[in-house]
Amino acid sequence: MINIIPSNEEIEIAKNCGYYNRENSKKQNYINKIFKKPWGQEYLVYQNDNIGIWILHINKYEKTSVHCHFRKASILIPLHGCFKIETYKSFEILHELNVLYFPINTFHGIMSYIDDGVIMEIEIYTNKISYSDKNDLLRLRDIYIRDKNCYENSTQEIILEENEAVNFHKMKQIIYGDTIINFKNFDELYCNSDLNLNNDLNILLNGKIFQENILSPGSIISNNKIISNLDSNTIFLCINNINNYENSKIIYNKTHLNDLIQKHKFTNIGLTSGCFDIIHSGHINNLKLCKNNCDKFFVCLSSDKQIKTLKGSERPINNLKDRIKLLSTLPFVDYIILYNEIDNETEIELDNIMNILKPNFWFKGNDYTIEKIKQKHPGLNNIILFDNIENKSTTNIIKKIQNKE
Repeated sequence: MINIIPSNEEIEIAKNCGYYNRENSKKQNYINKIFKKPWGQEYLVYQNDNIGIWILHINKYEKTSVHCHFRKASILIPLHGCFKIETYKSFEILHELNVLYFPINTFHGIMSYIDDGVIMEIEIYTNKISYSDKNDLLRLRDIYIRDKNCYENSTQEIILEENEAVNFHKMKQIIYGDTIINFKNFDELYCNSDLNLNNDLNILLNGKIFQENILSPGSIISNNKIISNLDSNTIFLCINNINNYENSKIIYNKTHLNDLIQKHKFTNIGLTSGCFDIIHSGHINNLKLCKNNCDKFFVCLSSDKQIKTLKGSERPINNLKDRIKLLSTLPFVDYIILYNEIDNETEIELDNIMNILKPNFWFKGNDYTIEKIKQKHPGLNNIILFDNIENKSTTNIIKKIQNKE
């Protein structure tokens, strides 16, 4: 979990604004409603006197305001996709099941790198409030130029039928992409007077438990440590995502890539590109050789549309989603950059990626030549060509299957 500490400047802004000492807004019933926002939509899925859980669906490149709260802390957890979390003077990149904690008076905003990115926001109420006051905010920066502290004027409310709503009080499980969320009470997990959890994330929603010390709602509970119950009303949110590590390798677009490079300052970078339609031993051999020659190895993965243009209407055999799944499981591939080449003759989109990444090495098979590569990508410095394994190609595999049929 990443803990963001508010700067003295943030605290001063919060304390000196006219909203800091205002009275709480009247309690509203937000359950079974969807709230349309300029950036997407959100809805409340769980609430008690200690915490409230909101699910936000954010459209690609859209962003919430950069704002702070005075009476509640916030925990952000991506459920589907990847997000740029803007802070007062910096930013973080959050992948699925990463956890980011913002105390009160700490400015934060959310942008999605994909369309319909899904992120969970857990509000942890202070002793000044026991419900979700959506007007408890101060907007510092907002591309939609909304009121500084008014929620209702910036949203469109849609009332749902009870069977349409996502409500953790009544539902036992919900799925967003690869993320599975189970809502479980103590009786469902209780065993031999102690409690053992084994999930990617465990969040205490209600009650108090003992795990080395007393934990309250909103706490992230560690796996494989004995938990003793102090309250029979204990409720957990158990979250699993079998692909969260592999999905963290995906770079969805050039904006995402640019932010990643700015954040991590990688050195000794290697880059290659390809379709990787049917992964075979030739691919594995060359990809391993690439990784042996650099510290961070990036692979540009062609879109389905690009492959159809290059290879014909019957290709790809495996669609983009399946090719990502296969390529991301390889331990010697650090990152996968998704791209759609707009001109296969000049490879201008690939060149744009190279200009952002500035790789130390460009790797290809020996069916290419350095001279032809330089014609398209004059900015490359070090080009390494590997010998391809003879008769190992996706095309040969397809022909072999067709001949057998």
